[in-house]
Parts: sequence; C-alpha cells; structure tokens
Amino acid sequence: MSIGLPPVLLFGSKHLQDKVAKACLSGDKGICLGITEPHAGSDVAGLKTEARDMGDHYLVNGEKKWITQGYDADFFTVACRTGGNGMAGVSLLLIERDMPGVTTRKMDVMGMFGSGTSYITFEDVKVPKSNLIGKENEGFKYIMYNFNHERLGIIMQATRLARVCVEEAFKVSSRFGSYLSLD
Repeated sequence: MSIGLPPVLLFGSKHLQDKVAKACLSGDKGICLGITEPHAGSDVAGLKTEARDMGDHYLVNGEKKWITQGYDADFFTVACRTGGNGMAGVSLLLIERDMPGVTTRKMDVMGMFGSGTSYITFEDVKVPKSNLIGKENEGFKYIMYNFNHERLGIIMQATRLARVCVEEAFKVSSRFGSYLSLD
C-alpha cells in the first residue's frame, strides 16, 4: 500500500483516485507496485513489459518478478514501455486483477514469508486509457519520485532492526560476561 498507492494519489486522475483510494485505505482492496522484471531486475529504464496503444486501450504484455504483495493485490501500479528505449518511454498504468490475462503466482522466498512476493504475467491485457497514471512516457520520473519515500522507509527499518540486534547482543553478552573474563 505504501508504495503502490502513492503514484495513484499523486499523479493519477480523479477517476483513478476515486476507483482505488477508498477501497485500499479502508482495507477492502490491496494494491502493489509492479516495476521489477525477470531480465532487468530493478533497472527501470531497461524494462520490457509493453503497453501497445490500441486506440481506446493499451494492450499489455510482459512479466514482473519479486513483486511485494502482488499475490493478493487487487490493483497493480505497473511500469510499462509505451515509447522508445530508456527512461523516456516508460509509463505507469493501473491494472486490475480481474482484467483477463492477469496471472499471479506466489514465489517461495527466504525470510519474507508474509510479503506475498509474486511473479505476475500480463498476457494481452486490455487496459483502458483512463487507467494511465499521469502522462504517457513520463512514468520514469513518477517512479523515481515514489522511490524516495520507499527508500527512506527501508533505511529507517534497517537502522531500527540493526539497533535491535546490537541491543540483543549486549543483553546476551552481559549474561555471559562472567564466563568470558580475560583473567
């Protein structure tokens, strides 16, 4: 929710915000961010999932891997290639789980069992143009903006967990201090 919903709230149309925000914030529906791909990793400028312009909709084909909460999400904020190579050809689309051609499968990952890590496949998914988040081919900057708060949260979490580890190490060492005397 903290990484999939912000692009919709910050850059999405009122139509998308009305469709997604209340349902997600109330806990009735879930949303995730679909960026990482099997062959590109987190190289956003190198992603290959394609959204071809078909007039009134996009036709999306591609794969996303290691997507947190993707297994259970109802909505996917997805980075797609709508233009040429590199940063300038990336757009964000809101894809809905119930759209034909969306498949998710849970991945067995070490240590993050509750995160719903998944592999998502989009096969000829028809996405209405009204599900474009922001402007076409400007998705790269939206993603980078979104990464700022995501990375800050990860830093805070890692720092806190490191502090807990140090505290626990001191507690254990103080219990065994008399056994570890240098005398």
